[in-house]
Amino acid sequence: MKNRQGAAVLLVILALGAILAMTSCDLDVDLTFLGDGGNDGAGIGPVTGFGSIKLAGAVFTEDNTTTIVDDEGRTIDNVIEGMAVTVQGTLDKSFRSGAASSITIEREVRGPVDDNGVSLANNSIRVLGQTVLVTPGTVIVLFSGGETDLVALKADIDNTLHPELEVHGGVDDLGVIHATFIGRGRDNVVVDDNVALRGKISNLDNILRAFRIGAQQVNYTGLPAGGKVNWPGTGLKNGMFAEVRGRLDAVGGSGIVRTDRTGDLVEVKTVSLGGSQDRVKLEGYMMSGTAASFVMGVPNGTVTVNGGSAPTGETFGPRRKVRVKGTVTGSSGTTVQASAVTILKAEEILMEGSPDSPPSGTSMMLLGKTVEVDDFTLFKDDTGAIRKNFDLSHLSTSDTVRVVGAFDNSVPPGKVIAAKVERLGTIPDGTVTLQAPVSAPIGPPNLSMIGVTVRTDFTSTDYFDKGGVPIADQTAFFLELANRGAGTIVKVKRGVFTGGPPRINPPSDDTKMEVGFEQVNN
Repeated sequence: MKNRQGAAVLLVILALGAILAMTSCDLDVDLTFLGDGGNDGAGIGPVTGFGSIKLAGAVFTEDNTTTIVDDEGRTIDNVIEGMAVTVQGTLDKSFRSGAASSITIEREVRGPVDDNGVSLANNSIRVLGQTVLVTPGTVIVLFSGGETDLVALKADIDNTLHPELEVHGGVDDLGVIHATFIGRGRDNVVVDDNVALRGKISNLDNILRAFRIGAQQVNYTGLPAGGKVNWPGTGLKNGMFAEVRGRLDAVGGSGIVRTDRTGDLVEVKTVSLGGSQDRVKLEGYMMSGTAASFVMGVPNGTVTVNGGSAPTGETFGPRRKVRVKGTVTGSSGTTVQASAVTILKAEEILMEGSPDSPPSGTSMMLLGKTVEVDDFTLFKDDTGAIRKNFDLSHLSTSDTVRVVGAFDNSVPPGKVIAAKVERLGTIPDGTVTLQAPVSAPIGPPNLSMIGVTVRTDFTSTDYFDKGGVPIADQTAFFLELANRGAGTIVKVKRGVFTGGPPRINPPSDDTKMEVGFEQVNN
């Protein structure tokens, strides 16, 4: 027996010696013995594709054992690109692939648009007292099928309807929702219809049994049995995060959410990204702090991120969109030691048209500019032909494509880094759209936008301020542009593109090109 024990010890010593020898030769040896794929992990962010579920630059496999957590009872087939989700499961040490044990659909608010709740000039909406910012990359759909936009939504509000919206996205330190997804449900929410929202409790009144989330008042008098979920023994407090499901006693913005019917609830929410050393990939908005240690918003609360190295990308600051890769530290599940932090640039570029040539690999040419995709690019096929593994290889020069992204001019002539590539369900009509910052020099008749020359005129071009407010003519537009200066975002619609060098001209028929100022939210 002693000889066997001695032999076993000798084998262990020899094995460890071999491992240490390999590490001295700079080989990648995993001393945790977990291999490439053993660690638990999580991903938080908008869905960027399917064929597995893709988000935050990672691909998580899912099957019939994966649990879908959703108060609407939806399945994976009901998840739409842009919806915010939390995936729990495993994540390999490359942070690029894993397996999903659960997928939680992270809706921030579901309810009616308030009176005068759509601002086309600011690209914003007010839904159930919550301010929602719309970006060029926001996915806006009808749950019944097809796309919609803020113009259609405002038309319904102007006709005294109160459409139901479900909004997903990141929340900043002011409680503002930066929408990644907006789904339109019922055409008109009426008194006592069910609504839902979540956020930070403020203006708590324990006597009146009332509080606010954003600008929306909640009254929990008559809360049914079982409706008090995860409350601490000391009760509710200002600053807690809560989810509320109840009825709205009046529409238009003056109503109170009341939780006095069976199934209504006020649930206190907490955050846990997982156990110590779990790998995580997060996308959200910075709340406060410094580059070395900051607080960022995640569904149901916040987490603290401690940086291992300086952030890359844009300037650090609150309300900036951020991506984080790292590991959970401590036992609470609310602190991350980051191995990479990226501050994201606003997605101010929008292009629509047909690819100049068949896409190749991870890039294509559109309006004379190189468009590159990466692991974070959201792909969506509005034709309905392809849901799983849709990518550039499925596009042709006969498709109409919408690209949203940021312009990288570090190496001339620059390229567009695509945050979203969408095949539209429309037949190409020969016209294009370009939204981008205007470069100097500024003066009629031409605009220079990311290296594309836009020629305007007096007779075939209409001019607009933000929100579609008409501007008299070319002279008035360029005077206003000169006041605002280089870097001002302008959107050109219904132009005709020609290559070599890239130009957009007004149409030669009886239609008109539209040129206008545009508000871009982060």
